[in-house]
Amino acid sequence: MAVRMGQVIGIWFWVAFTFFIFVVLNQTRGFLPLGISTNTSTTTSPKQLGLSTRQRMARSESSWRSSVSLRHDMATAHPAHPQVPFFPAQTLDQFGQYPYTLWDFFPATYTCPHDIQRVGRLGDGGKWVCGMSLYEAKPAPAISRSSSQQASTETIIYSFGVNDESTFEAEMLARIPSAHIYAYDYSVTSFGPQLSPSYSARAHFKQLGLGAKDELYRTPQFFSLASLMAQNKHSYIDILKIDIEGSEYTALDAFMDECDKTGIFPIGQVMIELHLVDDQHVNFETFGKWWERLEAFGMRPTWLEVNLLSVTLGQGKTDPRCVEYVWVNAKDEKSVLLME
Repeated sequence: MAVRMGQVIGIWFWVAFTFFIFVVLNQTRGFLPLGISTNTSTTTSPKQLGLSTRQRMARSESSWRSSVSLRHDMATAHPAHPQVPFFPAQTLDQFGQYPYTLWDFFPATYTCPHDIQRVGRLGDGGKWVCGMSLYEAKPAPAISRSSSQQASTETIIYSFGVNDESTFEAEMLARIPSAHIYAYDYSVTSFGPQLSPSYSARAHFKQLGLGAKDELYRTPQFFSLASLMAQNKHSYIDILKIDIEGSEYTALDAFMDECDKTGIFPIGQVMIELHLVDDQHVNFETFGKWWERLEAFGMRPTWLEVNLLSVTLGQGKTDPRCVEYVWVNAKDEKSVLLME
């Protein structure tokens, strides 16, 4: 009898204990701080809200336009305008205001309408790609198609500045079956060792330089971007990567001169490292005009990453003069980013 009584008491003990735990857990929800929910399904993305790609891009466009207005307000209010210094001392100026660096005037205020991923090695050499998943989902061209049909389904990538480091190019070829990369660098003779020979059919390298005009007398020779596209029979570039140590300004200016004829900038997105190494030729006013000329063609800054390598190494360079930017073409009707 004593044993049976013990069993009954034990059963009721566990029933009461279970009920106690249930009550405590339910009461705990009432003590959670405001704004914290135990229901994780309440977090919604733009896609879950039912926004299309164009609607998301329209919202980003509004944010970008606001930043342009703020940029002009900041510039005109600066006591040194229009000769605003790139990197003033980080102390209060004579007007009691904190001065800005150049990069404060040109933030990445246009949100990528899809995922954005970093491709390539960490540190110098890796790049951010807007809509990487969409490029990966694009199938490789069918071999049976005609050459013109096959070319139209390829993902065309131009890469200027290899410098014996090809982790970006190698990963893009590995992840995007439709990718063909056209790489140019006057300082090296081939891709870096990171690129596997198995991608040779889709990896095209020439020891040439990118410039504002064709300079056939030089060794190696230099060509404009428009000339290289004509040589390759390309009318459109999906992704353009540029890292040419300060020559990017004149090279893209010359390309925009060609684009002025049609009003179309035939590039889906640009990954570029901007260098502020020559204050005499690239000052605040000239940089702003060059930047806004790109914006007029529809290019929008969607990501930035400061390259602090020179700052870390010192060597007399204490300012962050190199910044990686990603621009997407908001006016591009051929863009992969328009896929849902």
